Amino acid sequence: MQESFAGDGTRSAKPNDRLYETGLIEGIAAEHTQTATGTVVPFKQALLVAIAAGVGYGFDSYAVNIFGMLSPLMVKELNIDVKAIGVIGSLFLVGYTIGTIFFGRLADKVGRRASLKFSIALYGTTTVLGGMVSNLYAITGLRFLTGVGGAGELAVGAPYTAEMWPPKYRAVGTGGIMFALYSAGYVIAAITALAIVPEYGWRSAFIFAAIPAALVYWLRSSVEDSPRFKEAQEEMERLAKEGAENRPSESIWAIPGAKRRIVVGWLLYTANTCGYWGITFFLTTFMIKKFNVTMAESIYYAMLFYIAQFFLSFIGTALSDWIGRRPAGILGALIMMACTVMASTADNLDTFLMYGGLMVGMLGWLWGIGDTYLSEFFRTSLRGTGFGIMVGGGRAVSILAPFLVGWGIAEYGPTGPFLATAGLWVLTIIGYLMGPETAGKELEEVQL
Repeated sequence: MQESFAGDGTRSAKPNDRLYETGLIEGIAAEHTQTATGTVVPFKQALLVAIAAGVGYGFDSYAVNIFGMLSPLMVKELNIDVKAIGVIGSLFLVGYTIGTIFFGRLADKVGRRASLKFSIALYGTTTVLGGMVSNLYAITGLRFLTGVGGAGELAVGAPYTAEMWPPKYRAVGTGGIMFALYSAGYVIAAITALAIVPEYGWRSAFIFAAIPAALVYWLRSSVEDSPRFKEAQEEMERLAKEGAENRPSESIWAIPGAKRRIVVGWLLYTANTCGYWGITFFLTTFMIKKFNVTMAESIYYAMLFYIAQFFLSFIGTALSDWIGRRPAGILGALIMMACTVMASTADNLDTFLMYGGLMVGMLGWLWGIGDTYLSEFFRTSLRGTGFGIMVGGGRAVSILAPFLVGWGIAEYGPTGPFLATAGLWVLTIIGYLMGPETAGKELEEVQL
């Protein structure tokens, strides 16, 4: 018999489940994270939170990417051009930026679980409604609200998961599982576009979203909130009762060293978000225009790219748990730059498919490490707020990415705008060189 831990961190004489008795799973399951007060978070609870956050992030991927994926059909039915699609994409990112900061702050106020439930309710509803309206302005407004709600998935999910996972495997649990499921969301969107849309039209792909949204909301009702968050709230309440003069400053900008870490976050996520939206929003359009493939073929190829992303999310985050966030992140940026140059300048489809698959796949590597890294920067009471400010700053810069790429494709063809994104990853290298190393340590050892 081995000691195990209940959901509240107390010990119980109960044998481990047989699922965790052999191989790699046993090794991971034997690890745990421990809060400052000694509460142990059981691995099974940490895994459930990662899945609950990850499937929501996967649905976010569905809601985000189905629009760009089906934009060639929408252009025809709504009688608009590719520039208009770019404008809608940029307004979506305005909502994404606002939602990132809002939900990060909300998570620190009302809790991680409650914030995630609100997030899925908001963007699930607006995604479904997007398939029921015909007015261009209504579609644009709903995409804006989808961005606000969908932003909560990362802004809350990554810090929440990081607080639950053992230090030795935190990047795999936070960035690996979450972004791999994000990739799976794209694959589901692609299958929907290929299997449902030809028969029932592009609107059906939006209305279909009601099913996964309801399932994700139900799943989140079964997870516990973060023990670290609960303890932080109890501590703040205790200090407040003792007197206002004993409460620590809750202004993130007043914490020594915080501004440098925020700048690091801005650098990483300016590259991540501009790179992601610059590449993926017009990925199918790029293939259609440059290689004359059909829309169905372009979606199929993009789906294969996201399958590669699923695996590279785990490879990159596992490497960062092994050798450190900084060297793994810098290596990923260098690979990404090379793949982007080769994919953008490819003069035949086979070459593009090889390097394009690596290019899109490496987004999972870079986002997975970045999601974990920024979740480790700040204390529990400000973790969501700090994460929201850092990622929101990068997303603010990315607002113009779909518009600029759409304009560039319309004016100069597909190669130039995609090639330009290669230079973004220099910011990633600078960011990791400026930041601290956080791998393998409890959050309390590395947070400010």
